[in-house]
Amino acid sequence: MSVLISGSLLFAIAFLLHLAVWRLHYPRNPIKTLILLFGATALLGIIFLVLCASYTAVQCAHIVLFFFSLFICYLITYSAIEADSPSLVIVLRVAKFGKEGLPSEHIKESLGNDLLIEPRLKDLVESGLVDLSGSTYKINEKGRLLLLPFVIYRNFLGLGKGG
Repeated sequence: MSVLISGSLLFAIAFLLHLAVWRLHYPRNPIKTLILLFGATALLGIIFLVLCASYTAVQCAHIVLFFFSLFICYLITYSAIEADSPSLVIVLRVAKFGKEGLPSEHIKESLGNDLLIEPRLKDLVESGLVDLSGSTYKINEKGRLLLLPFVIYRNFLGLGKGG
């Protein structure tokens, strides 16, 4: 029970810090900032638990595992909310039309490159995962490193490289 409570409390502290930082100043690279903020919170929290609450190494390992499981779930959700996920945009538009519903032609007309593709390309360039030269996008080493686990996993599942 102490692992659940401690891990949840650490996550709540990191989440509140995240909200405070975003209210004061929206960071240039929000995903990197989230990783640093939650990572620092976990590290300082574990140090505190070891020094002040006499937690064992096994308890701390369980807390870290639980904390980062919550964090990864939050990070996935955050990226969908922050970047106007296509599915989220469609559901919000359909909900806006209420009981009358939204014709499929309207969805197809209103969801174009400016809304869905351009912001993602901009995010990839700003995050340093792809390089933009003129009007050509090229993956760089940082992007390849991020892509590698996904390619390996897709190959393992027999799905191919995708794209």
